[in-house]
Amino acid sequence: MADYAWRFLNSWAVRALCYPRTVDDYLDALQPLWSVDEIRARIHCIKRETADAASLYLQPNRNWHGHRAGQHVELTVEIEGVRHSRCFSLSSSPTDPLLRITIKRNGRVSRYIVERAQAGERVVISPPRGSFVLPQPRPAKLLMISGGSGITPMLAMLRQLQAERYQGDIMLLHYDAHPQALIGHAELLELRKGLPGLRLQLCFTREGLGDSARFSAAQLETLVPDAADRAAFLCGPAGLMEAVRRHHLERPFRALSTEQFVLPALNVRGEGEVLFKRSGVVASGASAGSLLELAERSGLTPRYGCRTGICHTCKHRIIEGWVRDVRSGEVRRARDEDLQLCVHAAAGDVQLDL
Repeated sequence: MADYAWRFLNSWAVRALCYPRTVDDYLDALQPLWSVDEIRARIHCIKRETADAASLYLQPNRNWHGHRAGQHVELTVEIEGVRHSRCFSLSSSPTDPLLRITIKRNGRVSRYIVERAQAGERVVISPPRGSFVLPQPRPAKLLMISGGSGITPMLAMLRQLQAERYQGDIMLLHYDAHPQALIGHAELLELRKGLPGLRLQLCFTREGLGDSARFSAAQLETLVPDAADRAAFLCGPAGLMEAVRRHHLERPFRALSTEQFVLPALNVRGEGEVLFKRSGVVASGASAGSLLELAERSGLTPRYGCRTGICHTCKHRIIEGWVRDVRSGEVRRARDEDLQLCVHAAAGDVQLDL
């Protein structure tokens, strides 16, 4: 879309003429990638990474203004006429010609992408989010610890460092079930050619190696004796992240940055009575964990994205009530504020504007 056309369509006069629909509603019928508000992208191609993971290569429209390596986006796809969203890390660096999102099959959106998505299909992405990025100036020593699909933001960072001709020392410690599950193995080997200071240590937990294939202080001391001098980056399953965080409390890294898309397995149940005021629905807080789960079990359909407190899509106004943050266990009284339903449970009587 030419600049003059975009400015015209984005004007208040055109928006007023389109009301109660939006300009994007009409543009959608003409050209699926045209939009004055949304970041729409066409799937250029799909590359199979493993038996249950694939990479989407995307061409975004003009509303995309770039990202920093390590950031994530909320990806929205249409499945059987209904929009569904989920957060994923970008696995491409800002210098790559196409955006890349590498996805492991795990939920409704990821299953659709891995099993059914086609080249040419349109998706919607959010602006880039998150502070899980390389600092400036670049540290001389880096430690990257990842597990499973947590390798994807590390790939983006490594690609960025390669483009910058980074000459520092990088240790990548990655945990996976078995070699066939490892995303980007060939790419890591290729990156090592352009990053002379990159060392790889791959640990496979189902290879009969016992505890030696899992993170521990002793293992880290053996593999990375200067870990305390390194800026560390961590992304992976909840168990791995908790183990590394505990280590950091006892023997701190120079710095620790984390990205987590899965909540720890918490056996949290709500309490009290929850009133969904606009819907006129009353439910027992003890019948579910989070307020999002309780709303869904009560027949309501609030919007959500990541379900882990990252994307903020599920925010709704709480009129008043006692709530528990399921990540920290903190209980507090909330009144007339926006609350993330996916990471809060009722800790007493609650009224929600939903």
